Amino acid sequence: MNKKGFTLIELIATIAIMILIGVVIANNMTGILSKEHDQEYDDFKNKLTDSACMYVETYFNSEERLNCKQNGCTISVDQLIQKGYIEDTLKNPVTNELVKDNQEKYKVHVQWIDNVKTCTINEEG
Repeated sequence: MNKKGFTLIELIATIAIMILIGVVIANNMTGILSKEHDQEYDDFKNKLTDSACMYVETYFNSEERLNCKQNGCTISVDQLIQKGYIEDTLKNPVTNELVKDNQEKYKVHVQWIDNVKTCTINEEG
């Protein structure tokens, strides 16, 4: 007797292997997308903090810089937009909102710790 075709067990095994491969691929894609999303948000925060640090060095006179060095200072998004350090079309990749539309939410605190200037974003709300 010459039978051509697959047995039921062979078909079930093939389908199970295909499902397993699909689950592994989907899981990896989710991880890749999550990492990409996190990287976009980190880039957004770095753009704000780097801009604020440059703003302090460029636009603060020596007295303002000394005061900022001693007490710390806060730079607003409005200041960065007005001086051209960031564009008014900059969006938060998480909320997809323009930073100019919610300027009070994004503030960068500049302080000196052990004579090293650090700029950190303080997201409110």
